[in-house]
Amino acid sequence: MGDSSRNAARLRAGDPPATDAEPTEPKVGAPRKPSIVVSEDPPNIEEQDPPLDALDSEDIDVDEDDDYDETTDGNSAESVTVRSSIWEHEYEGGRRYHHYRHGRYPLPNDDIEQEREYMKHVIHMQLTGGKLFNAPIAPNPQRILDLCTGTGLWPIEGKLLAPNSSAHLTRFAKLFPSAEIVGIDLSPIQPLMVPPNVRFLIDDVEDEWMDRGGYDMIHLRHSCIYLKDVDKLIANCHAHLKEGGWLEITDYCSYLRCDDGTMPEDHPPAQVAMMMHRALRGYGMNAYVINELHDKFKAAGFQNIQCRVTKTPIGAWPRDPGQREIGILFRDIVYELVGALAAKPLKTLGWDDTELEVYLASARRALWDRRVHCYANFVSWWAQK
Repeated sequence: MGDSSRNAARLRAGDPPATDAEPTEPKVGAPRKPSIVVSEDPPNIEEQDPPLDALDSEDIDVDEDDDYDETTDGNSAESVTVRSSIWEHEYEGGRRYHHYRHGRYPLPNDDIEQEREYMKHVIHMQLTGGKLFNAPIAPNPQRILDLCTGTGLWPIEGKLLAPNSSAHLTRFAKLFPSAEIVGIDLSPIQPLMVPPNVRFLIDDVEDEWMDRGGYDMIHLRHSCIYLKDVDKLIANCHAHLKEGGWLEITDYCSYLRCDDGTMPEDHPPAQVAMMMHRALRGYGMNAYVINELHDKFKAAGFQNIQCRVTKTPIGAWPRDPGQREIGILFRDIVYELVGALAAKPLKTLGWDDTELEVYLASARRALWDRRVHCYANFVSWWAQK
């Protein structure tokens, strides 16, 4: 068992405690403080991206809270989705969830969540300079699979700068007109109007795969932490790729970090992130699993394993205008994530409803504190069969 003061120092430095260390309890001033069991980072996964430059303290008005409003409404415009009597939805606590395999995915699929997914897509494009994938796939792929496709932004709506293309922006489906692009998700929330080479299936990606395979590329974005058996999914991907095909998985590590010591150990958003990890463990999931994919890819038989880590600021604290814009957008994404977690996963931790609501309100307010220079790692892995 590790020393608790040593674990506290690790938290202040922004590093998760090792798996064999004493579990760290979130300091939330509550009678029940659930222990947190976290996963250790792969070597050097964080050092790939240099520290972000923050605004000087004299440039920050501590009374200024940007556009923070406790009455912020996260509703978005209604989107066009597939409607069918057999593809219904479930409703709990004022939020809407998928009906097929109800409870398998712990977050909602309603308009608020779809808007948050769209914001994640926008920030992905900003972080990657317009690239939706990193893998150097063949010039004329014939089959592409998008796992956990959500609203289908990646295959049909995303504009990207493809690694093997000239420097022009184009839609993904139009970039590879000869390719059959299949998107799979538990929720029937994809548009009806899609390019002719794109189709969507309602299915659970963790079931046994019955299709013929032969994919040039398999892609998974923003959903890795919600899988129960990542090893099995990666093995299925390897089996269904053609020789020389690529698997790419991208997600955020939910552990909040800080490089300059400005994030207190009891910073509420960081504590909520650790509570999220513990809640997801109750579902058999791991909010830090994106850090562990090197060994999982290798065990499945992949080669040419590569990784890219990008620090994503939370809030308006960066000095660089572009990074500040990313930070503001990511702050809004995290703000809405807190609401999605509160609707179901965090209720499994045994807190009193009022107690939880009050603490989560403090976490939302703390997202607007520009004196705290925290960020999350945006991690991309790609490997070849």
